[in-house]
Amino acid sequence: MAMYSEAHESYDLTNHLLSFFTDSSVRKRAANEVLKTRPGKVLDIATGTGDTAMLVAKAAQARGQKVAVTAMDANIRMLSTARAKARKEGLVNVHFEEGDSSSLRYPDGSFDAVVCTFALKNLDIERFASESYRVLRKNGILVIADISAPQGLLNRAMFRIYLGYMSLFGWLTGKKLYKWLPGSTNSFDKSKFLKVLSAKRFHKARSSEFFFGITYILTYIK
Repeated sequence: MAMYSEAHESYDLTNHLLSFFTDSSVRKRAANEVLKTRPGKVLDIATGTGDTAMLVAKAAQARGQKVAVTAMDANIRMLSTARAKARKEGLVNVHFEEGDSSSLRYPDGSFDAVVCTFALKNLDIERFASESYRVLRKNGILVIADISAPQGLLNRAMFRIYLGYMSLFGWLTGKKLYKWLPGSTNSFDKSKFLKVLSAKRFHKARSSEFFFGITYILTYIK
C-alpha cells in the first residue's frame, strides 16, 4: 500500500507509540514461541521493517540455534528500512525479499515455522492461511501476533479508548496510514480468522493475551 511507503521512516516509532510500547514485548514473545521447536528455516510474512524477523535471528544466535530467517513484504520501502537495520545489527542469518503473501514463491514444505505479526488486517486471510499451510513442513508451526477487539465489558471499553487514541494520532499526523488503522483494526474479525485456520487444517496449540486482551499470540500446527 502506498500509505505504508509514505510512513516507512517513522513506522517503528509510531508502532511503539500506538501500542503504548507493548508491541516490542509481544514481538519478543512471538519470536521465542517460534524458536520453541528449534526450527531450521523460518518465514516472516509481511515483515514490514523487519523487527520480528530480527528478533528471531538474534534470539536464535543467543541460544546457539542455527536458524535461517526469510523475511518478505510487498513494500520495497519498508524492506529498505529493514535491510538497513539488519546491517546495523550485523545480522547475517536474515534475508529480506519482496513478495506477495497471497502467492508465496516458495516450494511446498519449505519452512519449519511461519510467523506474522501485526499484519493480518492488510492480508487476504484465506490466501494467507492457505499459503502458510502449503509452505510449512509437516508438524511445522504458524505463530501469529496481532490486535483485535477483546471479550468482556472492561476490556472492550479499554479497546474503544485505544481506538480513540489511534484516531487522534492519525488526525494529528495527517498521514493516511494512521487515519486508516483505527477502522481496519476495529473491523478485523478474529473469530472468522480462527475458523479459516481450522478450515485449512491447522491445529491450535496454544494462545495468550496481553494488554487487556487487545493483543494476542496464537500458535497453530500443520
